[in-house]
Amino acid sequence: MTESNFSTQTSGYLERNVDKLLSDLSGLIAIPSVRDESTKSDNAPFGQPIRKAFDYLIAFAQREDLEVRDHQGYALDISYGEGEQEIALLHHVDVVAAGNLAKWLTPAFEMHQKGNVLFGRGVTDNKGPLMASLYILKMFKALNVPLTKKIRVIIGGAEETTWECVEHYFSHNPQPEYGFSPDGDFPIVNGEKGILYASLQRAFPTRNAQGDCQIVRIESERDRTSTCHHLTMWLAGEQAAKVAEQCAAIAEVTREGAMHQSKLHRVEFSTPWEKSRNPHRVSNCMDQLVSQMRHVEGLDANSQHLIDLLDGWFAESIDGEKLGLAHQDDEMGSTTCCVSSINLDQHGYNLDFDFRFPKGLTIDQARTRLQHLSQKYGVSLTEQQYLPLSYLSPESDLIQAMGKAYYEVTRTDAQCFSKGAASYARALSNGVAFGPTFPGDVTCVHEPNERLSLESLRKAITIYVKVLISLQE
Repeated sequence: MTESNFSTQTSGYLERNVDKLLSDLSGLIAIPSVRDESTKSDNAPFGQPIRKAFDYLIAFAQREDLEVRDHQGYALDISYGEGEQEIALLHHVDVVAAGNLAKWLTPAFEMHQKGNVLFGRGVTDNKGPLMASLYILKMFKALNVPLTKKIRVIIGGAEETTWECVEHYFSHNPQPEYGFSPDGDFPIVNGEKGILYASLQRAFPTRNAQGDCQIVRIESERDRTSTCHHLTMWLAGEQAAKVAEQCAAIAEVTREGAMHQSKLHRVEFSTPWEKSRNPHRVSNCMDQLVSQMRHVEGLDANSQHLIDLLDGWFAESIDGEKLGLAHQDDEMGSTTCCVSSINLDQHGYNLDFDFRFPKGLTIDQARTRLQHLSQKYGVSLTEQQYLPLSYLSPESDLIQAMGKAYYEVTRTDAQCFSKGAASYARALSNGVAFGPTFPGDVTCVHEPNERLSLESLRKAITIYVKVLISLQE
């Protein structure tokens, strides 16, 4: 069956089954599949909520008489077709936490439809596209579509955290001939920057109380995927009141009780939230902290070490220039660097940062440079996670097929572009991120009121069907 002959059948099938798709998606949204280490067990390495979501999908596959395999709770795959070669669609069932529930217009783990827009945690990232892919399999089976290549939907359980899911899957299963992840944007994300999440630590041998002003404590949330958007600092010492007063122009300042006979001054910095891959979009509390503390005289030695490090390595430098790692690639863009958290107490300090890089810079070059700096400055460097960059030539057969399908549906040329985001596409040897959202769509992914345009989902399904049929030929 050719793609052109199949198009009219698909539109009718989708219209007849859209309510069923939304019902199945609603049931999946209702499962708060956030990673929960406290409930992990055999066949549930990421906790019971994600295990429950996997079981829901297994029941779906069994209901539709689709082949399903459970990979020890790390991943599932659901497939249709008999061909020896495979086309894979990579999805994930885990979601980020709902966050501040007061900011949601609807309950986070209930799917609601308002007009042509669906709301709920995971509706875009990535349960809506996942259910769409499963309905494509369901449709192919119902219409008895002959396939020369098996279509396999691979579903991971730790995309938002450690990626152990796809690592486990591809350590036991071969790479597909073609693959794509509906976990990005249209037109075609053919490049994803390399990602290094790392931390710098310094232990204080003793709490150095010497100095007219001491930073007693710094607290911020350790979320490596966001900018440092809220940071609280406590000051003590003879000059603490003066320094806190100077901070009041950009921070909220209050006076607290006694600690070791010294009055504490609480300084709270806040900036808009943003993903750590986009440090250019917002101010960072780290920059505010450094701007207020870099010229303070009489700061205790331990605090001074932190401020000097932040000022010398990160402050007002979103491309890694101060690290000596700035690089620009014509296709993939520039390096980015973002401090995501800073924490300090009497024992020492820790800061987390996110460094992303395009082709032309290697992870070995970045590691060598960071190790040199950390040794020179007397701090410990810990690598939390590394995700290799992904790049596929626009001339590849896969991208050519995608471009043709995208144009046929949208009448717009499919431009390739790169992102700092991480999708499962980088786990593929021949794959990219492809949809499901279109330019101009508002999704609020990882934020309150996550949403997905139903019209965009319909168009995405049509594009995916065209691609999958054309790759059979």
